[in-house]
Amino acid sequence: MLNQEIASRYFPKLANKESQTTIKIERPSSPNTQDKVPAPTISRPKPIPQPQIKPPSSSDSQASSLARLFFVRVNDEGTISFKSVLRPIPADSPPLLTSIQALIDGPRPGEISAHLLSLIPEGTEIMGARIEAGIAYLDFNEQFRFNTLGIEGYRSQIEQIVYTATEFSNVQKVQFLIEGQQVDYLGGEGFWVGGPLGREDF
Repeated sequence: MLNQEIASRYFPKLANKESQTTIKIERPSSPNTQDKVPAPTISRPKPIPQPQIKPPSSSDSQASSLARLFFVRVNDEGTISFKSVLRPIPADSPPLLTSIQALIDGPRPGEISAHLLSLIPEGTEIMGARIEAGIAYLDFNEQFRFNTLGIEGYRSQIEQIVYTATEFSNVQKVQFLIEGQQVDYLGGEGFWVGGPLGREDF
Protein backbone atom coordinates (compact mmCIF):
# COMPACT_ATOMS: atom_id res chain seq x y z
CA MET A 1 0.00 0.00 0.00
CA LEU A 2 1.29 3.47 -0.85
CA ASN A 3 2.41 5.20 2.32
CA GLN A 4 0.15 8.08 3.40
CA GLU A 5 3.22 10.34 3.64
CA ILE A 6 4.02 9.61 -0.01
CA ALA A 7 0.43 10.37 -0.96
CA SER A 8 0.58 13.68 0.92
CA ARG A 9 3.88 14.58 -0.78
CA TYR A 10 2.57 13.86 -4.26
CA PHE A 11 -0.84 15.41 -3.61
CA PRO A 12 -0.40 18.27 -1.10
CA LYS A 13 -3.79 19.76 -1.93
CA LEU A 14 -5.43 16.60 -0.62
CA ALA A 15 -3.28 16.29 2.48
CA ASN A 16 -3.19 19.97 3.53
CA LYS A 17 -6.20 20.51 5.77
CA GLU A 18 -5.46 24.27 5.83
CA SER A 19 -5.73 24.54 2.05
CA GLN A 20 -8.77 26.37 0.69
CA THR A 21 -8.77 24.14 -2.41
CA THR A 22 -12.04 22.28 -2.85
CA ILE A 23 -11.49 18.61 -3.59
CA LYS A 24 -13.89 17.24 -6.19
CA ILE A 25 -14.78 13.60 -6.54
CA GLU A 26 -16.01 12.25 -9.87
CA ARG A 27 -18.99 9.95 -9.41
CA PRO A 28 -21.46 8.37 -11.85
CA SER A 29 -24.84 10.06 -12.07
CA SER A 30 -27.02 6.98 -12.53
CA PRO A 31 -25.45 3.53 -12.14
CA ASN A 32 -26.90 0.89 -14.42
CA THR A 33 -26.59 -2.66 -13.14
CA GLN A 34 -27.27 -4.01 -16.65
CA ASP A 35 -24.05 -2.58 -18.09
CA LYS A 36 -21.41 -5.03 -19.20
CA VAL A 37 -17.97 -4.99 -17.62
CA PRO A 38 -16.18 -1.96 -19.09
CA ALA A 39 -12.50 -1.77 -19.86
CA PRO A 40 -10.64 -0.09 -16.99
CA THR A 41 -10.93 3.70 -17.19
CA ILE A 42 -10.08 6.54 -14.85
CA SER A 43 -13.76 7.30 -14.21
CA ARG A 44 -15.63 5.23 -11.67
CA PRO A 45 -17.19 2.16 -13.33
CA LYS A 46 -20.87 1.40 -12.91
CA PRO A 47 -21.92 -1.68 -10.91
CA ILE A 48 -21.11 -4.88 -12.78
CA PRO A 49 -21.66 -8.54 -12.02
CA GLN A 50 -19.09 -10.54 -10.08
CA PRO A 51 -16.72 -12.51 -12.26
CA GLN A 52 -17.51 -16.19 -12.12
CA ILE A 53 -15.27 -18.01 -9.66
CA LYS A 54 -14.10 -21.31 -11.13
CA PRO A 55 -13.49 -23.94 -8.43
CA PRO A 56 -10.12 -25.63 -8.55
CA SER A 57 -9.92 -29.10 -10.06
CA SER A 58 -7.67 -31.93 -9.02
CA SER A 59 -5.74 -31.53 -12.26
CA ASP A 60 -5.25 -27.78 -11.85
CA SER A 61 -3.89 -26.86 -8.44
CA GLN A 62 -2.99 -23.38 -9.71
CA ALA A 63 -6.57 -22.50 -10.77
CA SER A 64 -7.43 -18.86 -10.19
CA SER A 65 -10.20 -16.36 -10.80
CA LEU A 66 -10.22 -12.62 -11.31
CA ALA A 67 -11.09 -9.96 -8.76
CA ARG A 68 -11.68 -6.31 -9.60
CA LEU A 69 -10.00 -3.88 -7.21
CA PHE A 70 -10.55 -0.12 -7.03
CA PHE A 71 -7.73 2.37 -6.54
CA VAL A 72 -7.69 6.15 -6.77
CA ARG A 73 -5.99 8.76 -8.88
CA VAL A 74 -5.67 12.40 -7.78
CA ASN A 75 -4.85 15.01 -10.40
CA ASP A 76 -3.06 18.33 -9.93
CA GLU A 77 -6.37 20.11 -9.31
CA GLY A 78 -7.20 17.75 -6.44
CA THR A 79 -9.90 15.82 -8.30
CA ILE A 80 -10.19 12.21 -7.15
CA SER A 81 -11.22 9.58 -9.68
CA PHE A 82 -11.43 5.83 -9.32
CA LYS A 83 -9.85 3.23 -11.58
CA SER A 84 -10.35 -0.52 -11.43
CA VAL A 85 -7.75 -3.20 -12.05
CA LEU A 86 -8.13 -6.95 -12.41
CA ARG A 87 -6.12 -9.26 -10.18
CA PRO A 88 -5.91 -13.07 -10.23
CA ILE A 89 -6.77 -14.71 -6.91
CA PRO A 90 -6.55 -18.40 -6.02
CA ALA A 91 -9.87 -20.10 -6.71
CA ASP A 92 -9.61 -22.10 -3.49
CA SER A 93 -9.29 -18.98 -1.29
CA PRO A 94 -12.19 -17.01 0.28
CA PRO A 95 -12.86 -14.62 -2.63
CA LEU A 96 -14.16 -11.60 -0.68
CA LEU A 97 -11.50 -11.78 2.03
CA THR A 98 -8.75 -12.33 -0.54
CA SER A 99 -9.94 -9.41 -2.69
CA ILE A 100 -10.03 -7.01 0.25
CA GLN A 101 -6.57 -8.17 1.36
CA ALA A 102 -5.24 -7.54 -2.16
CA LEU A 103 -6.77 -4.07 -2.04
CA ILE A 104 -5.11 -3.36 1.32
CA ASP A 105 -1.77 -4.54 -0.09
CA GLY A 106 -2.10 -1.67 -2.55
CA PRO A 107 -1.19 -1.05 -6.19
CA ARG A 108 1.63 -2.95 -7.82
CA PRO A 109 4.67 -1.16 -9.31
CA GLY A 110 3.16 -0.94 -12.79
CA GLU A 111 -0.05 0.49 -11.34
CA ILE A 112 1.88 3.02 -9.27
CA SER A 113 3.63 4.07 -12.47
CA ALA A 114 0.15 4.69 -13.89
CA HIS A 115 -0.42 7.10 -10.95
CA LEU A 116 -2.73 4.81 -9.00
CA LEU A 117 -2.63 4.81 -5.23
CA SER A 118 -4.59 3.60 -2.24
CA LEU A 119 -5.93 5.91 0.48
CA ILE A 120 -6.49 3.03 2.90
CA PRO A 121 -4.36 3.85 5.98
CA GLU A 122 -1.00 2.13 6.26
CA GLY A 123 -1.08 -0.64 8.82
CA THR A 124 -4.70 -1.59 8.10
CA GLU A 125 -5.49 -5.30 8.48
CA ILE A 126 -8.62 -7.24 7.53
CA MET A 127 -9.51 -9.51 10.44
CA GLY A 128 -12.57 -11.21 9.04
CA ALA A 129 -15.26 -11.15 6.36
CA ARG A 130 -18.70 -12.70 6.07
CA ILE A 131 -21.79 -12.14 3.94
CA GLU A 132 -25.32 -12.20 5.34
CA ALA A 133 -28.47 -11.22 3.42
CA GLY A 134 -26.57 -9.17 0.85
CA ILE A 135 -24.43 -7.34 3.42
CA ALA A 136 -20.69 -7.92 3.68
CA TYR A 137 -19.48 -7.56 7.26
CA LEU A 138 -15.83 -6.55 7.08
CA ASP A 139 -13.82 -6.45 10.29
CA PHE A 140 -10.71 -4.23 10.37
CA ASN A 141 -8.10 -3.44 12.97
CA GLU A 142 -7.95 -0.14 14.85
CA GLN A 143 -5.56 1.44 12.34
CA PHE A 144 -8.38 1.60 9.78
CA ARG A 145 -9.99 4.39 11.84
CA PHE A 146 -7.23 6.94 11.29
CA ASN A 147 -6.58 8.58 7.93
CA THR A 148 -4.02 11.41 7.82
CA LEU A 149 -5.60 12.88 4.68
CA GLY A 150 -8.77 14.08 6.39
CA ILE A 151 -12.43 13.70 5.47
CA GLU A 152 -11.84 13.02 1.76
CA GLY A 153 -9.24 10.42 2.69
CA TYR A 154 -11.83 8.67 4.84
CA ARG A 155 -14.46 8.85 2.12
CA SER A 156 -12.08 7.47 -0.48
CA GLN A 157 -10.85 4.57 1.66
CA ILE A 158 -14.48 3.58 2.32
CA GLU A 159 -15.39 3.88 -1.35
CA GLN A 160 -12.42 1.75 -2.42
CA ILE A 161 -13.65 -1.06 -0.19
CA VAL A 162 -17.36 -0.67 -0.95
CA TYR A 163 -16.76 -0.71 -4.71
CA THR A 164 -14.44 -3.70 -4.47
CA ALA A 165 -16.78 -5.70 -2.23
CA THR A 166 -19.90 -4.97 -4.28
CA GLU A 167 -18.26 -6.45 -7.36
CA PHE A 168 -19.58 -9.71 -5.92
CA SER A 169 -23.15 -10.34 -7.06
CA ASN A 170 -24.26 -11.41 -3.57
CA VAL A 171 -23.03 -8.18 -1.93
CA GLN A 172 -25.12 -5.01 -2.10
CA LYS A 173 -23.73 -3.14 0.92
CA VAL A 174 -20.85 -3.22 3.38
CA GLN A 175 -21.02 -2.97 7.15
CA PHE A 176 -17.71 -1.83 8.61
CA LEU A 177 -16.52 -3.26 11.94
CA ILE A 178 -13.50 -2.26 14.01
CA GLU A 179 -11.98 -5.03 16.13
CA GLY A 180 -15.28 -6.90 15.92
CA GLN A 181 -17.40 -3.92 17.00
CA GLN A 182 -19.70 -1.65 15.05
CA VAL A 183 -18.69 2.01 15.31
CA ASP A 184 -20.56 5.11 14.17
CA TYR A 185 -17.68 7.25 12.93
CA LEU A 186 -14.10 7.03 11.71
CA GLY A 187 -11.52 9.33 13.30
CA GLY A 188 -11.86 12.87 14.53
CA GLU A 189 -13.19 14.01 11.17
CA GLY A 190 -16.38 12.11 11.89
CA PHE A 191 -17.04 10.10 8.72
CA TRP A 192 -20.17 8.02 9.38
CA VAL A 193 -19.97 4.22 9.04
CA GLY A 194 -22.69 3.32 11.51
CA GLY A 195 -24.78 1.32 9.02
CA PRO A 196 -24.39 -0.64 5.79
CA LEU A 197 -23.04 1.43 2.89
CA GLY A 198 -23.49 0.74 -0.82
CA ARG A 199 -22.40 2.43 -4.03
CA GLU A 200 -25.54 4.55 -4.07
CA ASP A 201 -24.48 6.18 -0.78
CA PHE A 202 -21.63 8.11 -2.44
